[in-house]
Amino acid sequence: MVVLAAGRGSRLSALAGATPKWLLRVGGRTIADRHLEGIARAAHAVAGVHVVTGHAAGAIARDLARRPQDVAVVPNPEFTELNNWWSLLLALRKLPPDGPVVVLNADLLAEPEHLAAFIGEAVAGPADGLLAVDLERAVTDESMKVARRPDGALRAIGKVGIDDPAGEYVGLLMARGPVLRRMRAVLETFVGRPSAVNEWYEAAVARTAAEGAHWQLWSMPSGRWIEIDDDDDLSAAEALAGGA
Repeated sequence: MVVLAAGRGSRLSALAGATPKWLLRVGGRTIADRHLEGIARAAHAVAGVHVVTGHAAGAIARDLARRPQDVAVVPNPEFTELNNWWSLLLALRKLPPDGPVVVLNADLLAEPEHLAAFIGEAVAGPADGLLAVDLERAVTDESMKVARRPDGALRAIGKVGIDDPAGEYVGLLMARGPVLRRMRAVLETFVGRPSAVNEWYEAAVARTAAEGAHWQLWSMPSGRWIEIDDDDDLSAAEALAGGA
């Protein structure tokens, strides 16, 4: 299990300089509280938890120290220079090459039961690649859009260049076996390339899909999640948490 929590969250006025987005409090609980509860509910399917830290890493270390869960911290000193593909690659380099590995974005607000459901089904199921996707929400320019192949698997993913989106990627995936190995190999090709500095890890997912990797789509209950990037997202998240 990998949580990508190195980012700054610079578009959120609610975050002070010493507070990382993962520790943002929404509806009386932090995002980390929800994530770690969801992981604990699916503990039978999780071999270990790795949290990649960068901005305000000390705050995350202190928060984890008070919890009963055994969580490994993966430092990312280059979090201001390289996008989240580097955080993921740093974690994957510490994990078995065949997985399974579940990847969770630190800015995803979702209730623990939905996270646990995905983790359990992803690890127990037959898929080598699984993406959590909202197939009902209307997409926007900011959405990480997904397109499907005729068999329902992922054809493409990205914020631009998706003319026929089937939904929005939630920020939660699982990969293992050949899909995981290929995704890591693609991420390794980003290293040292100036043109890849600002890439998202989803670009590696997109390339593997274009090469024939089979990523199945898992339907996240629409309206039961939100990616918190800015103050408007936070307001929506507070409303969602209040109605949970």
